[in-house]
Amino acid sequence: MKRLLFVGLCILAAGCATTAPQRDATEAFGLATERIGRLGEDEFTAVRSGIIRLNTHQAILDGRVKSTDLQYDGPATAAATAERISACKTLRMYGDLLMRLASDDRSQFVRRSAITFADSAAETMGASLNPRQQAAIDGIIDGLTRIWTERRKENSIREVVLAFENVVNTLADRILADFILDGRPTSFLAVYEAEARQLQSMADSMLDTGRFADMGERRRIVLAAYMARNIRIRAVEIGLRMQTAIETLKKANAEIVSGVRNNTCNAERINEYGRLIQQLGNLKQVLPR
Repeated sequence: MKRLLFVGLCILAAGCATTAPQRDATEAFGLATERIGRLGEDEFTAVRSGIIRLNTHQAILDGRVKSTDLQYDGPATAAATAERISACKTLRMYGDLLMRLASDDRSQFVRRSAITFADSAAETMGASLNPRQQAAIDGIIDGLTRIWTERRKENSIREVVLAFENVVNTLADRILADFILDGRPTSFLAVYEAEARQLQSMADSMLDTGRFADMGERRRIVLAAYMARNIRIRAVEIGLRMQTAIETLKKANAEIVSGVRNNTCNAERINEYGRLIQQLGNLKQVLPR
């Protein structure tokens, strides 16, 4: 009997040894994903605000502009920006859910996190959850009504990660498309940079001629040129780092999926992902808007 008990404890210890690193990696991945979703929400809001300011300054400097000539927020309309923010918010909520599942949180906050993520995912993807996805969410909610065992927690993580693998990749691709500076008209950041370039060219040309009515007009031109130059710097820096972060997110997601399937993942890739998000957050704080 003692021998059987000893063998059972050894098996249990081995199981914990293999699952604990995976849970740590999942929690780290969740934290980084929650942060990149939050950063994306903030950046899309900033881009919309910046485009409106750029178009407003162009209207001020260009005396030929009529009231019907400019769509001040085009193409970053409220509806288009809300769609982008929705994708980021869903990614943020996914990260939050993984963090709660991987940690020792056994409160009703886990249930709330699962429900809000499910609602956000359905809204963003424009379709109801498929049966496997719904079952993964239901499993969390039902599990909290009983004893929230380690086994139940691990199964919940596994089902959520596998059920929403493609959703995470789709959201990542959607966000990535708006941070590519290749001139495509659908990229928010490309339009942002193009508008800034146009305003800077206009303001620099006016400054170089030296023709302005008074110092008040010169001040408006200088401020417009300064803002446009700062926005171009921000667009390039944020664009490059966001692209790298999103591409790393997809690789890290693949590692998490591999981890729940095979109980092995590259922890360094998860850590790299976290470091990139930390650097991106620090950069956003110091770059001018």
